[in-house]
Amino acid sequence: MANTIGTVKTKYGLVTGVELTGKYEGITLFKGIPYAAPPVGDLRWRAPRDPKPWDGVRSCDSYAPICFQPTNGDLDAEPWHTDFYYMGTPPMSEDCLYLNVCTGAKEAGDKRPVFVWFHGGGSDHGYSYEAEFDPSELAKKGVVVVSVAQRLSMFGYLALPQLSEEQGGKSGNYILMDDMKALQWIIENIDAFGGDPDCITVGGQSAGTGKSSSLAFTELAKGHVKRVINESGLAWRRNNSTLKEMEEACAAYLREIGIDPTLPMEELRKMEPSRFLPSKRGVRIPGGLVCDGDLVPFVEIPRAMEKYGGDYDYLAGTNLGETHMKPNTLRGQEGFRNPREFYTYAKEILGDLYDEYDFEHLVPVTVENVDRVSRRLASYGLFVDRARMGGLALNMAFGQMRLKTAPGKKTYNYLFSRVAPHLESDRNTDRDPDRLMSWHSNELWYSFASLREGTPPARPWEERDFALADEMSSYWANFIKTGNPNGEGLPYWPNSGEEESIMELGDECYAIPANDRLWEMITKFLDRHHIIPEEAKR
Repeated sequence: MANTIGTVKTKYGLVTGVELTGKYEGITLFKGIPYAAPPVGDLRWRAPRDPKPWDGVRSCDSYAPICFQPTNGDLDAEPWHTDFYYMGTPPMSEDCLYLNVCTGAKEAGDKRPVFVWFHGGGSDHGYSYEAEFDPSELAKKGVVVVSVAQRLSMFGYLALPQLSEEQGGKSGNYILMDDMKALQWIIENIDAFGGDPDCITVGGQSAGTGKSSSLAFTELAKGHVKRVINESGLAWRRNNSTLKEMEEACAAYLREIGIDPTLPMEELRKMEPSRFLPSKRGVRIPGGLVCDGDLVPFVEIPRAMEKYGGDYDYLAGTNLGETHMKPNTLRGQEGFRNPREFYTYAKEILGDLYDEYDFEHLVPVTVENVDRVSRRLASYGLFVDRARMGGLALNMAFGQMRLKTAPGKKTYNYLFSRVAPHLESDRNTDRDPDRLMSWHSNELWYSFASLREGTPPARPWEERDFALADEMSSYWANFIKTGNPNGEGLPYWPNSGEEESIMELGDECYAIPANDRLWEMITKFLDRHHIIPEEAKR
C-alpha cells in the first residue's frame, strides 16, 4: 500500500483525512477543515475570526454544509442540474467557512505547488466540493489542491448605511475577507500537507475568476501567489462598485424580498438566514466587491492588477457555446437558421467593416455550419454585449499588454470546444447539444479530469473525453508547477503574447494563429466599441 501523509498538525489542531484507494491510492483528501470561526449571530456581516483550536485529532472525513443559497435558480436549471447537482443539494448553513485539501505528499515539507480553487455560481450559489471539481487527478499529478468555501449572496456582499456606520464607513466585501482568511490559513498551514506556501496558483471559473483574482490583487498575496487561472472570464477590464452603489442595490433587494433595509443591524442579525434568500425565480441578488480604499483600493480592477498582480503568469479562456453573436446568454439560444440571417446580422453590427473585409468571402458559411461558425466568431470577440464584450481578442490584447508591462511573464489563452456526449433524450430539451455546444462550465470535467464512468449518469463519456481530460489536466498541472502548460507528449501551446495564438482544446488540441485578417477585423470592431485599451494594442 502506498504511503499517505497521515495525521497533520495545523495551527489549530491535528487533522486526519480520507485515504483514497484504487487509481488514487496514495492520495489523501481532508474534507471540511475550518479556517475561520462560524460567521453566525453577532459575527454575521463581520470580518472572519480565527477558528477555535481543538484538542485531540479532528477527523476530516466529511464535507461541511454549504453556504445558504437559493435552490430555485441555477441549482435546478439545465444543464447544470443534471451534470453537477444530480445528487441533490447538500445541507446549508451560515457555518460554512471551511476548506478542503487534497494531497499526494507523503510528509510535511515536500514543497509541492498549491492550487487554490474558487467555485463559480454568480454571487449566490455553488459550493467547493461539486463533483466536477474532484481534485484527485491533479493531486496525482503532483499538485496540492485546496478548494475554498466562502459566504455568498447577502451574507458575503451586504452593504447598508447602518452597517457602514458600524464598521468605520465601510461595509460589504465579507466574501473577500473570507478568501483572505483562507489564504492566510493556507500560507500558515499548507507546508504541513506537503504544499509550498510560496508557490501558489489561485484559480476559478465564472464568478470564481472574480474571487481568485480579487484575492490575487491584495497585499497578502504578494510573494505567495505566482499564477492565476481564469476559466470563462479573464478578470481584467471589470470595475468594482462604489459603496453608495452597493448600499442602494442591497437596500432595493431587501425591499423586494420583504425586509425593511433601514432596520437596526441587531434586528437584521437575528433574522433566520433563509429570510435573505428570494422565494421566487428572477429576483437578482446583488453581488460584487466595493471599492473601500483598503482591501479593494480601486474601482478599476486593472489598477489593482497593475499594483499587485502584474508579475503573475496567467492562463485564461472561454468555451465555444457560452457566447453568441446575438445578445449574450450562458444557456445558449436559437442560433442562426441560414446564411442570409447570419450575414444580415453581421452587417448590422460590423457596419463598414463588413465591406472593408469582404465578410462573406472572409467567413463562408452553410446552413449546416452557420450556427457553429457564429458561435466561434462570438468566442473570438464578435458580439455586442457591453457587460461581457471582448472575447478571446481581449485576452490576446492582455497578452500583448503584458509583453510591455511584465516581460518574461507568460500568458496562455484557450478556446474549449468539446461538445460533451449526450443521451438521445436530450434532443429538443434544455440539454440539447446543438444549442448548448460547449456550454458554460462544461470544461471543468476536463480541466480537473473529474469525469468517470457513470459520473455524471447523463454523460456517456467516450474515449476522446478521457484522453482530452488527461491532456487538459496535464496542461493545468504543468502551469501550476512552472507557469508553462507545455510538457512531454502534449501538443504545443504557444504563449499568446509572444506568438499571437490561442490554443483550441476539443476534439483535437492545436494552436490557432490570431493574427490574420479575421482577427484584425474583430480587433477593429472591438476598438470602435472602446473595449481594447491603448496600452494593449500592438
